[in-house]
Amino acid sequence: MLKRLPPQVVTRCLADAAASPMARDGVAYPGWYLQRWHFLPEGYLSRRSVAAYEAGIRNLYSVASEGHVLRALARRLRVVKPARVLEMGCGPGRCLAALRRALPAAELTGVDLSPFMLELARDRLAATGGATLVHADARETPFETGAFDAITATHLIGHLPRGAAAEACAEARRLLSPGGWLLTVDHTWHPRGIAGFRSEARERLLGGLIRLELFVRTQESRW
Repeated sequence: MLKRLPPQVVTRCLADAAASPMARDGVAYPGWYLQRWHFLPEGYLSRRSVAAYEAGIRNLYSVASEGHVLRALARRLRVVKPARVLEMGCGPGRCLAALRRALPAAELTGVDLSPFMLELARDRLAATGGATLVHADARETPFETGAFDAITATHLIGHLPRGAAAEACAEARRLLSPGGWLLTVDHTWHPRGIAGFRSEARERLLGGLIRLELFVRTQESRW
């Protein structure tokens, strides 16, 4: 499912990404990101690739039951009742839209490394009360320490290389206020790899294929 993009394709994709209205100056794309993820022709770095992701592949992540997974995630967040929520790897904004319905008063923010994903999220959220959308690597965001009460990461941590996953978790811990919550959704065959947090609840969905886990940020430094 992963294949390196040819150099000429990378050059073209990076130029197109830089020209997107959602692009932020200074954002770098790691080598492992420049792949044909899930057979997408330009990975996540073209409009036609993210359109193909939106049309079908994103729902395959949740075994064709994405709505069920998002409702379970929203149910957990309604119990926590966070005022400031960040979605790491927000993609085309479907999770953010579900969170907006569940938490109408919350301040929602989404980050994604693909400006083309953010274009879809912008359009999807325009009629829902919106969210702040930021072009950024989940491992290195522009937000202040302790800026959020809860962070969600849906099919993100388990898809990152091991080192990158650890860096994303470290960034999530930095961004959360003390006692803040991290909610992850991943396939059960992906390693958990969550450090600096204490697991509070775990739920298996869709016949055990999906793992929804709720973590609380620990007080002590573990990095």
